Amino acid sequence: MDTLSVPDAARQPGAITRYVAQTREDLSQQEKDGEPPALDAGKALNFAHEAKALSLTDADADGETVAVIVFSAVLEVLEDALGLLQGELDRRRGTATPITSEDLRNDLKGRTTS
Repeated sequence: MDTLSVPDAARQPGAITRYVAQTREDLSQQEKDGEPPALDAGKALNFAHEAKALSLTDADADGETVAVIVFSAVLEVLEDALGLLQGELDRRRGTATPITSEDLRNDLKGRTTS
């Protein structure tokens, strides 16, 4: 993960977008190779850790991280992996109910916005 101060990031939003967009190309290549990370929790975590991201720090000397910018593909992969893990947990507890990926994604997004 690379780091920029908030003032530096404000001066170059296009460069930041291009930087994190590289993750979409990485994900597309993995899917093309038949290894979509969302279908395996371990691969999803590796993908998220290796994905391009920027840490934004405050302008003070301490450089405390105030935000992290990642491409939306990283969040999608992690949401899918989380859903798979939740399904496995529910199955092991005996409380499993079938749910579609679309329903899961809507449920996850609903939880984060409410």
